[in-house]
Amino acid sequence: MKRFMSLCLALMLTAALAGCGNSSSSNDPSNTSAKGQTDSPKATSEAPVSEEPAELNVLVFETPNLTAQYWDDAIKRFTDKHPNIKVNKIVSPDVDRTKYAKQLLATGQFPDVLMSVNVQEFLASKSLMAFEDKYVSQVPGADTVAIDGKVYLLPWGAQTISYIYYNKKMFDKAGATEPKTWAEFVDVVDKLKASGQTPLLYGGAKDPWSTTFLLDGIISTDVYSKVPDWVAKRKKGEVKFSDPLFKNAVLKWKSLVESKAFNEDGLAIGYSQLQDAFLKGKGAMYPMGSWFVAAANAQTDIEIGVFPIPTDDGSIVTPYAVGGPASVSATTKYPEAAQMFATEFVTDPATVVEAVKSDALIPLEGQTVDYVYPPLFQKVVEMSKQGTKVNAFGWENGDAAMLPGMVDEFNKAAQNMILGKSVDSELAALDAKWDEVSKRTK
Repeated sequence: MKRFMSLCLALMLTAALAGCGNSSSSNDPSNTSAKGQTDSPKATSEAPVSEEPAELNVLVFETPNLTAQYWDDAIKRFTDKHPNIKVNKIVSPDVDRTKYAKQLLATGQFPDVLMSVNVQEFLASKSLMAFEDKYVSQVPGADTVAIDGKVYLLPWGAQTISYIYYNKKMFDKAGATEPKTWAEFVDVVDKLKASGQTPLLYGGAKDPWSTTFLLDGIISTDVYSKVPDWVAKRKKGEVKFSDPLFKNAVLKWKSLVESKAFNEDGLAIGYSQLQDAFLKGKGAMYPMGSWFVAAANAQTDIEIGVFPIPTDDGSIVTPYAVGGPASVSATTKYPEAAQMFATEFVTDPATVVEAVKSDALIPLEGQTVDYVYPPLFQKVVEMSKQGTKVNAFGWENGDAAMLPGMVDEFNKAAQNMILGKSVDSELAALDAKWDEVSKRTK
C-alpha cells in the first residue's frame, strides 16, 4: 500500500526547537516533522520566465546516493520546461563542495547556483544573493532558515544526524541488544570488544567531517537538549566550549577513543571507504546521518538496525539538520533565471521523490511523495518523530548556525584528540578561535 508522506519544516522548527531551545555544513548529503498539511508547492516558479536566453553554471556534488544521473535528470527536467535557459553542471572534486566553491570564488569562477554549500562561509564576502520574496514564498519553511531576515538557501527537507546503525548479526554474536541509556551503550561496546569485534567506525583522511558523527550526536543530545540556543549564547559570550556541559559531552566520546572502541585506520579512510567498511562487516556500529538508509536499503547480505544516540537517563533526543541544496551567487548575470532554477529544483516533485529514494531525504510538508518506505527507512522516520527535537550540532542552519570556519575547526580538534591531544587544550583552542573569528566577522 502506497504511503503518502508530508512533513512540515516550519512547524518542526517552531514547535520542536523553539520551546526547548541549520547553514548547512559541507558534509555529504542533502538536507521536520510536524502536523498538518498544505497544498503541494508548484513544480515551476510563479515568476515569469525570462524571454532572454540565459546560461547558468550550477555547482553540484556527487555521492554514492546522489549520483551524476540524479543531477543530470533534475537539470534536464528544468531545461525541458525552459529551453531558453542552458545549464552547465560543475561537479565538486569531492564531497566538500564548500571548499571547492571557495576556490572557484577566489579564481573568479563562482557558479550561478550552488548546491548545499555552507552559507556562513560566504556571508562576509557577500557572495550569495538573498532570494526575493516571490521565490521564498513558494518554498515551505524557507523563512525559518533566514539569517537576519534574509534567505540565502532554499530548504527541501531534513535529515537526522546522527543515529547509530548496527549490524544485527554482530550484535547477536556479542549477546548485545539495542541500548537506551549511555551506561547500556558502554556495556554494548564492551561486549563487542570481548567478542573480538570492532564496536564503532569513523573516517577521516580527506573527509575530516566523517570523524565526528558520534561526537556531533552526543553534543546534540547532551548539550542542545539542555541549552537549545547554545550557539546563540556562544555568540554572545555567555557559554564556552570549555564549560562543563560541553566538555563532559566531549569526554564521553574521548573515553570511547581511549578504550579503542573505534577502528584503528579511521584517520586513513575517507567517507566512501567508511561506509564500505560497515557494509562489509568491519565494524558493528556506524554513527551516521539518515541518508545512509538509502545505501542500507540496497543491501541483501547484511541486516541493519538503528537506534538514537543513548542518553544518560534513556530519554530520546532527535538531532535534526534542516536545510536545502540551493543558493545563488550575488554576482550572477542571470538573477531571475538562477533564482527560478533554485526554486524549481527544491519544489519539483520528481526531483524531491528521487532524493527521498536515493538519499533518504525527509521531505517538507507540501511535497507529497508517492513512495513505499523500506522497513529501515520507515523506522528512521518514526524515530524522528519521537522525543525532543534539537538542532544537529555542526549542521545548524540560518541564525542558529555557527560562525564561519568553526565546523572545520571542530573537526580538526576532534582528530587532534584522537591523535592524543587533551580535551582541555583542544576546547580552549576552539574558544580562542571562536573569539578570533567573531572579532574578524564583526
